[in-house]
Amino acid sequence: MLHLRTVLFWLVCSGIVALVGPFFIAVSYLDKKRRFSHKIIVFWAWCLLKIAGVRLEVQNVEILKRYSQYVIVCNHQSYFDIFCLIVILGRCPHFLAKKELFRIPIFGQALRAADVIEIDRENPDAALASIKAMLEKGLSNPVCIFPEGTRSTTGELQPFRKKGLNLLMDTGLPFVPVAFHGTREVMPKKKYTVTPGRVCFVVGEPVEVEAGMDDERKDEVRHLLWHRVKELREKARTACS
Repeated sequence: MLHLRTVLFWLVCSGIVALVGPFFIAVSYLDKKRRFSHKIIVFWAWCLLKIAGVRLEVQNVEILKRYSQYVIVCNHQSYFDIFCLIVILGRCPHFLAKKELFRIPIFGQALRAADVIEIDRENPDAALASIKAMLEKGLSNPVCIFPEGTRSTTGELQPFRKKGLNLLMDTGLPFVPVAFHGTREVMPKKKYTVTPGRVCFVVGEPVEVEAGMDDERKDEVRHLLWHRVKELREKARTACS
């Protein structure tokens, strides 16, 4: 049954991208506010969760309704963190992705259509300009960053990298720490099978930041966010136990 579920998951995952991808890209040119485009993304993510047998449990989601734009700071355990976030928010946040991914035919165009923010990791000024340009479009969706930089193989929270967080702090947007538990059990890093299970998601109190903070203050905020996410991860783990 698990093998059948995995095969069905990847068929739907790749099949929808292949079949609906070109239509999604075309629609995005007409759908300037991305309302219909984002409904397609949410439906795609919802289908993947249902096929995988994921049961979502969410705490304090009302905190996310306080702002129109904010930065989600999330732990990273699995590809399913992304699918779950899209379903929980009911829209696709502006994920950050390295510029190399945008060079992949069709996939790169789909990323742009989904308003994923293109980041040049070797050029911080250009990366910040990309973030600000996206926000200046007047889009109301939040930005999401996984500051660990990669999925955790153990589930334990890894150190937060500076670059992405520091760039986003310069926007002056509030930072909302959140945490998942259970996504690694559904699909751990370096494995491509899916296992049904509970996924718990907890939202924490926002951390206000000011644009133009010096590096010392940014380090303090980064450490604070790390501790907040760690606490939330423990709450999510307890909720799932």
